[in-house]
Amino acid sequence: MTHAADPVRTVVVIGAGPRGTAIVERLVAASRTAAWDGALTVHLVDPQVGLGGAVWRHDQPDVLLMNTTTCQTTMYPDESCHATLPVPRTETLADHLAGEGLGPSDYASRAAHGRYLAHVLESAMADADPARLRIVLHPAEAVDVTGPADGPQRVRLSDGRVLRADAVALALGHLATALSPRSQQLADAAERHGLVHLGPANPLEVDYASLLGREAVAVQGMGLNFYDAVGMLTTVAGGRFEPDPSAPSGLRYVRGGGEPLLVVGSRSGMVYRPKPDLPIEQLRPYPLEVLTSERVLELAVRSAGVDHEKEVMPLLLAELRRALRAAGHADMATDEALIRLLFPFGRRGGESQDAHRRTRDVLRGALEAATAPDPAWVLAFRVLIALRIQVNRLTDLGAYTTESVRRDIDGHLRNAFASWASGPPVLRARQVLALEEAGLVRFVGPRMHIDIDEEAGRYAVHGGEGLVAHCDGVLEAHLPGVDLTAYRSALLGAWRERGEVQKDHWASRGSRHRMLTGSIAVDGLYAPIGADGTVYERRLMVGVPVSTAQPGSAITAEPGTSPQLLRHAEAVAVRLARAGGALAGE
Repeated sequence: MTHAADPVRTVVVIGAGPRGTAIVERLVAASRTAAWDGALTVHLVDPQVGLGGAVWRHDQPDVLLMNTTTCQTTMYPDESCHATLPVPRTETLADHLAGEGLGPSDYASRAAHGRYLAHVLESAMADADPARLRIVLHPAEAVDVTGPADGPQRVRLSDGRVLRADAVALALGHLATALSPRSQQLADAAERHGLVHLGPANPLEVDYASLLGREAVAVQGMGLNFYDAVGMLTTVAGGRFEPDPSAPSGLRYVRGGGEPLLVVGSRSGMVYRPKPDLPIEQLRPYPLEVLTSERVLELAVRSAGVDHEKEVMPLLLAELRRALRAAGHADMATDEALIRLLFPFGRRGGESQDAHRRTRDVLRGALEAATAPDPAWVLAFRVLIALRIQVNRLTDLGAYTTESVRRDIDGHLRNAFASWASGPPVLRARQVLALEEAGLVRFVGPRMHIDIDEEAGRYAVHGGEGLVAHCDGVLEAHLPGVDLTAYRSALLGAWRERGEVQKDHWASRGSRHRMLTGSIAVDGLYAPIGADGTVYERRLMVGVPVSTAQPGSAITAEPGTSPQLLRHAEAVAVRLARAGGALAGE
């Protein structure tokens, strides 16, 4: 990035969640170095600025929980990040919440994380010397960014203000999208027949109260948004969970009134398992011996490309067998047992007989194993999380053939890994089972799809074995996808209209077949590319909308793992400071 001969000495950060807050914190760190020259103003723009951003805002209900423990989140780089800027603070989420009585292995509410993010921003503002770096907060939405590819930008805000800046960083998470054609059909049916349709959205933006009084609601998705929905729906209904040692879940649900039957399923039928309560030493990454980082790099450079089923799956199973046998769990250390563990409904979700009982039993078994805890199950959990990281690295490096990504990774393995590594806290799994025991949850299993029964005026929910139920509501329990063409963001819509942004693509080794993604194409890592190939180097993007270029961009940063979120934040902060003339360099 070149800087203007006469810089405006102002930069803008759009988004005040973890990524945007981290960029501001790194700018403050840069301003404390001897290399800093003069004064720079940074404008931080977000409707929820100072609250922690849209997902973590600290005024949300405490019922929404994080799915990582407090010791697994930080906003400050540690030694694993190899930061080049000073790190004057080291406070992790666990440190910050210790005063609230939470331990390092506890699961905090998302609101508590929002308080931590607000504290990090307040600390950064307190640490900044106004003569060197001035921070201005704008509780507004950025609706457009205009300007030449290599010159000052103009940021128009929803409150009518226009900010002129040398460079802009867009630190964005999941953005609202227009409904897909299928979702739109479901929404249109709701309007025709007086039904309810709730599309993909941030759980804080979903009207769960509209589901009360309905007889049955189809829930598409069995991941974290499903668990969030359980917490939010029972809360708005006024229900409560009481201890009941005689119940398999350990809880009894007392109805508040109006709770519908939840008919729950997904394409894969993979219900997310609860995360075990582990001591700190077992929360650290498991050291692999078969699918090591060296083996990943060796596979990644094969010119013909890698077939997952033939070349990587045997390594995954070998790693699991080795770990289990070494720990004395030979009964689990067979390929047959491991495949059953990974794929309860078969390798590709083809087995769907008695789906409700089988799903319930998987969840009950996982709950029992996580809370006992069962050392063999916990070991498998830890190894699978480590293996997931390696498979993601192979995918990100373009090692797999396009066919293997479609057939194996997207086809079934990604969901299987997520069902282990991205599960909810134990409490939420207990609550889902308590609802099942109360007759308020029915599992559809794999191959769930929803049709519209025009004659009955209801949704018809099908599973692998045919019609399961008629419902008068649909909740799509998943976040909006990464899709540039569907984003409802006014800013990205303006860029689309002017051709200042384009879709990215992914190419595998071997065939070099290209797959278009919904992600935004960037030059290198950050600068968006226009439809005519222009690189807008004064606009720097981090986060979900550029996930092809920045794969695995987690919503939080885990200490000791060289978290991408913090490394990108420092790199972008340095580029912003250089564009504004406060730091020398290319």
